[in-house]
Amino acid sequence: MQLTDAQLWAAALGYLSPPVIAIVQQPRFAGPLKALIMLVWAVLVGLGTAYLNDQFHGQTITTCMLTAAVAIGVAYHTLWRPSGIAPGIEVGTSSSSRAVPQEPQGA
Repeated sequence: MQLTDAQLWAAALGYLSPPVIAIVQQPRFAGPLKALIMLVWAVLVGLGTAYLNDQFHGQTITTCMLTAAVAIGVAYHTLWRPSGIAPGIEVGTSSSSRAVPQEPQGA
């Protein structure tokens, strides 16, 4: 199966998204809330890439959303969390003055 331009854009934007998501997230947020924020972002990326590539119809929208979600997860766990960039952004933009970065679990 050949990937469409919309899917490639969704993957690229998804891979670069964890620092943007980290601006919204707070270190004190529970895991399910962080996952929900990531999924909402993946939906927005998927909708935007499908629309801007004139492929705004059912299957393309769905694949763009899923592609973005997978790219965000892979990028976060392979690059942005181990490097400390995403957790650092979370702490830096935290509304709590006593925010402490959490150690990665199981890494």
